[in-house]
Amino acid sequence: MQNLLDQQQRLALQDKKLLEEYKSEINELKSLKMPQEDMKDGSSIRGEAQEEIERLKAQLKLSEEERNKAKEKEPVKTESKKWWGLWRK
Repeated sequence: MQNLLDQQQRLALQDKKLLEEYKSEINELKSLKMPQEDMKDGSSIRGEAQEEIERLKAQLKLSEEERNKAKEKEPVKTESKKWWGLWRK
């Protein structure tokens, strides 16, 4: 009878040790997994969106500069002075 109790106690201790090991492994895996999930869900997406915004702003600025240069190069239309000729006649 005593032998059976000793065996049960040993098995219970082994189970307890295994549970503690599993818990520690699970906690380690969670700690490794958390930063990656944060990167996927938040900061990397925000970073990509921010990069896209910056790229679009740069394109907008360049197109505005090109438009301004084109306006500067465009010849200025002067109105004809035909009315002077009317007064002379």
